[in-house]
Amino acid sequence: MTTNVASTNVSGNAVASTSIAARPDVTPIRRAPAPSPSPATPSAGEAAPTGAVEALLRASTHAVPGVGHVSISLLERGGAVRTLAATGEVARQLDELQFALHQGPSVDALHSHDPLVGLHAGCPEDLARWPEVMARAVSSGLFGVLSVRMVWEAKTVGVLTLGSEQQGCFPRETVLLASSFAAHAAATVGLARKAERLELAMVARQEIGQAVGILMERYGMTADAAFAYLRRLSQTTNVKLRVVADQLRLTGRLPGEGLPAAGAAAHSAGGPGAHPT
Repeated sequence: MTTNVASTNVSGNAVASTSIAARPDVTPIRRAPAPSPSPATPSAGEAAPTGAVEALLRASTHAVPGVGHVSISLLERGGAVRTLAATGEVARQLDELQFALHQGPSVDALHSHDPLVGLHAGCPEDLARWPEVMARAVSSGLFGVLSVRMVWEAKTVGVLTLGSEQQGCFPRETVLLASSFAAHAAATVGLARKAERLELAMVARQEIGQAVGILMERYGMTADAAFAYLRRLSQTTNVKLRVVADQLRLTGRLPGEGLPAAGAAAHSAGGPGAHPT
């Protein structure tokens, strides 16, 4: 069976333990390059605050009964999955195996219709379905694995996976707590990503504003005319507006075979015809 737990849904209502059949319609995921092992530490460059993620991992091992191994993996663009953080090598390696094989409770929690999927070492159905994952879990001392989909603003952002060294089914309390931690982890990641996008947008706006100022000073253009010129140049050269602005700020030149920020490049883009001073 899939969950083999006295399971509940996120709202706390009891639901029957069911087996999710293999899903041929599920799109396989790609494995993203794994970061160097670093227990309880998020991978570098991920959009999630280090302190918050670390606190979530540690809190889950203390608050969820029987759970000693936890990981948070993120679903990235293109379908790749990366383990953002893990309490240790056991959790990290189990994640890596599942994502490499495109199978296991974590994969199903991400892509199947059931947002909560479990593996139990004493279940023949789970053994038949995930033999390699089951073998790795048992060899690592795990008798149960519980994976919960992380959802933020109606979008799947990742999966929280908990490993237990205790035999027997996951109790109802464990399922409820796991669902709660998954919701908190999703919110942490979602808010961090939103903050990062806003910060990038602010930086881009500042850089474009500086480029507009350069054109205004150099050619006596109005702010609206300078911005329109940069936008036209971006379109005609197929270069992002922020890149055009950044090049002007840093080099004094605009895209167009290294020409100065005037003359032929300006004429070809429909801009001012004045020459630099």
